[in-house]
This record gives sequence, structure tokens and C-alpha cells, in this order.
Amino acid sequence: MTENPYKRWLGTDNDLCLPVIDQQRLNAILGVTAARVFHGLGQGPAPKVILDLEHLQVADYGTFEGVTDEQRQFISKLHAAEPIRPEEMMFLALRSLFQFTWPEPQSEDDIRFAAADDFVLNQVLVDTALNLAGQFRVPDALLPYWGRLSFLRVMVELPSDNVARYGLDRMACRLVKRAKFNATTFVLENGPVIGMNYALGPILKHLNRYLLHYFCTREMAGPKRLSRAWEGIVPTVLHFWSDLVATRLTRSSTILYDEVLGIMAHRLTTEQLDFVVMHELGHVTLDHPRRLKAESAPGRDVTTIRHDEFAADAFALGLMDDARINHVTAALHDYQRGLGATYLLFAYMDFIQRAGELVRERLGGKIQMRAQMDTHPRASARLERLELTNLGEHLYTSPLERYARDFLLSVLDYAAGLDDESLLNSVVAPVS
Repeated sequence: MTENPYKRWLGTDNDLCLPVIDQQRLNAILGVTAARVFHGLGQGPAPKVILDLEHLQVADYGTFEGVTDEQRQFISKLHAAEPIRPEEMMFLALRSLFQFTWPEPQSEDDIRFAAADDFVLNQVLVDTALNLAGQFRVPDALLPYWGRLSFLRVMVELPSDNVARYGLDRMACRLVKRAKFNATTFVLENGPVIGMNYALGPILKHLNRYLLHYFCTREMAGPKRLSRAWEGIVPTVLHFWSDLVATRLTRSSTILYDEVLGIMAHRLTTEQLDFVVMHELGHVTLDHPRRLKAESAPGRDVTTIRHDEFAADAFALGLMDDARINHVTAALHDYQRGLGATYLLFAYMDFIQRAGELVRERLGGKIQMRAQMDTHPRASARLERLELTNLGEHLYTSPLERYARDFLLSVLDYAAGLDDESLLNSVVAPVS
């Protein structure tokens, strides 16, 4: 049996990581936030603070064991060609690090207090990120560890013999500045490199918090609920369609009133990122990069290769199913939870794709937008194919998934119903 080194690296990587911020500064962030809110509103309910520590750690991805010299050089070229903005990286890491869960509100004042606290925390984190950014302005920038951790989480579950058989033992992972939901696999002579958008983990965390916020506050719905929901998600739409700076992505309040929901936001994000990695492994295992290169020759039709995306999705679904079989004890529950997270991932992609098309068609002359979000098949078609693939084993649905589909459709319908001036104001106001 070939050794699976990924288990060892999960234990040794920590020696190569550094904390973004120390305990004293963490306490200072919480103290400054609490003091500013108290000064403005007085005493209010106290939240429980959960720290997502994988966003606290950063590392030089070129120093990890298993990365070849060629991959290190390629990683350096990627960073030089599209430098990551350290203030954005720091802000996203800190925003993902902190998760507040509040006691159930007893009055509208309690709701306003929690929203004010979230708003002030955002301001404090922007200031902190700007102060920290100077430490990370170096040629080989330190990057958040969550990307490497997601890669190892997936690889450690694969049979070692198959890892070697399909050349997956020569793969490396790197965070890059590319506003994409899907990762990109770069094919090199001595092993591919998976490049994931360095903002993807924090964005998915924010989207999951956003959805869970509206899910858990259904009974508190007011007349401005859909307008708040649209203005809360449109910065994320603009990130993928026009490279909106990351410090503006999470300005809307995403209050959670149950500790279980805070844990769920983390788990959903973890499972969604793992699916993205599995999808890229599917491309490599199924030899898609070589086929794509051949189809990209002059006179060949690249659109025929778009079916590879469906195959890579099916491969990722198969890996999820294998994990369920290998861990029978809590298997079905974990598999269904992971499947639900994947379905939500595609629901988010579908919404952002359609919302971006709406804004581009209606406001394209006033807001700079890309011609398309990416070159993949539509997210709705990929989700439909996944559901059909999975139908023979488990007909999966959940209250959260059903809510997500109806809610996101309502938000899109709200935006589509605005006149052009109101739509422009709704897009510009949250990001100004």
C-alpha cells in the first residue's frame, strides 16, 4: 500500500503557518467594537463569539512539502502577474474568523443592537486590515491556510494507490486572484496546480450566513425584507461580474440567533470548498486538461469540451459517495449534509449568474460589467445534472435547500421589478 502523505501533512503544516493576528489584537477588536456600540446605543444583549481558526492562519504555499520547484516558480509567477491585495485578504480573513451568535431578540431594540454591532465590527475590521496589510506586501505573499486545508481534507480520504495511479500525488494547491466560483487547474510538466479564488472561502461563508440569517428570521419579516436582501447580496454579484473590492462585500448585516446556525455556516462552507477541490481532481483524473489543449488547436470547437464540466461534477459526487461508504457509522447523515451544501453552492452560482445578467442588460451602459461570468455551463444545468445523477440513490431535499430556492428567486424577482433608476440606486448604494 502506497503511503498517503496527506495525513502527515495535516499534522505538520501547522509548523509552517503564522497567525494573521495575535490574541491581544483579537481582544482589542472585540473591545473596540463593544465600546463603540455601547457609546451609541447603551447596554444590549451579549453575543457568543465563535472563532473559525482556519482563517486565522497564513502560510507561504511554496514551502509546503510535496510542492515541486516547477510549481513553486509557477506560483511565484502567478502572484507577480496578479498580485493579491493584502488589505482585501486580511479583511476577508478577519471577517470569516469572527462569528457572533445572538440570543433570540425580545424586542426591535435587540434587533437594532445586533445589527449595529455587526456594522461596527465591519468598520473595525476594515481599519485593522489596512493596518496589517503592510506586513504582507512582499513578493511571495503569505496566503490564508484554508485553501491548503481543503485540499488536504479531500486528498486524505482518497485511496493511496489511486492517488499515485492517476498522478494526483503530484498536485499542489494555491490561492489566486481570480473572481471565479470554480477553481482553475493549471497543467505543468511536473504536476498540476489547483488555483482557487482567494476570496472564495470567505465569500461562501458570507453567503451561507446570509442565507441562514434570512432563514432564521422568517418570522421577523418586514416590508423592506426583499430590498435589504437584494442590497445585501448585490456586492457579491459585482465581485464576480466586475471585480468589486473585497472590503465592500460583506457590509450588510447577517445576524444569526442560534449557535447551531453559526456552526452550520462553517460546515456548509467547508463542504462547498471540498466539492470545488473534488471537481478539479475530476478534471485531472479524467485527463480533461490534455483534451482541452487538443481541442483548443486552431480550427477546433472548444464548446465540445464543456461536457467535461458535467463529468467533473459527477466525479466529485462519486468521491462524496465513496466517503459515505468508507465511513458507515455517521455516513448517510454526513453525505446528505454534504450534498445539501453542494446544492446550495450551485443555487448561489445560479443566482449570481442570473443577477449579473440582469444588471448587465439593464445597466450595462452605466456600470462596467464582464460579458459573462465564466465559460462553464450554466449552474442550473449543472445542478439539474447532479440531481439526476444522484436520483437513483438518495432523493435529497431539506427545508433550508427548499427555502434557498424560493427565497433567491423572490430576491431576483424583486430586483427585476425595479425601474432602471431604482435598480441603479440599489446597486450603487450598498457599495458606495
